[in-house]
Amino acid sequence: MCRVCLRRPEIPDEPHGRCESCARAGRRVYQFRLRPTSTGFQISAGELSPRALREHAGAALQGFSGSPTSKPHLTSTTCELVMAGKRLESIRVSPGLASKTEAVVLALRQGAVRSEATW
Repeated sequence: MCRVCLRRPEIPDEPHGRCESCARAGRRVYQFRLRPTSTGFQISAGELSPRALREHAGAALQGFSGSPTSKPHLTSTTCELVMAGKRLESIRVSPGLASKTEAVVLALRQGAVRSEATW
């Protein structure tokens, strides 16, 4: 199953687990693991480093005004960014984080402004 659209079968040997139409459109999914803190959440691991997150999705995250959607295939502290090039299409969160979507978006925005090289 395609990691992006969650509908069509993925292309064999495609490194990002995408179907043909998502690969043609340049759509990718970046997954992040969050950990709870005293003020909300913080990114503890991700498919992008803080520097790459800032370069690829920093401006898109700051301007994101939509609401994240809950997807049952994600584990309890996981969220995903669905990107098409430099454009942020959506944010997916696990059902456990569905009631805390503002804190998740804030954690992603704070992760995009971090200056460290690793999480």
